[in-house]
Amino acid sequence: MTRLAIITTVATLLLGLGSAFAHDKFRIIGTIVRYEKSTLAVRNREGKTLSVRVDKQTAINRDNKKVDATELKAGQSVVVDAYGDTEDDSLAIEIRLVPPIAAR
Repeated sequence: MTRLAIITTVATLLLGLGSAFAHDKFRIIGTIVRYEKSTLAVRNREGKTLSVRVDKQTAINRDNKKVDATELKAGQSVVVDAYGDTEDDSLAIEIRLVPPIAAR
């Protein structure tokens, strides 16, 4: 193989690997159904309950102030910014506790 063919082959493989590990970003707006250990269940506007992982690096805020995870209670309205392969298989980056969201 020529040097150019080798470089092209390696570049193609690396680009393919990069997309294999890519994650999408999601914004989930809804109401907390439950919070247990490291999982937050949120019912979105369409009525679907989504399960989002929460870890120690997840920022939890109310009125732009950091709050503890103990504030995550059923019935609380939230906006969750997360990333993952799917909306229902994602990790929360930030959870914002917000005033009740009006029904549409």
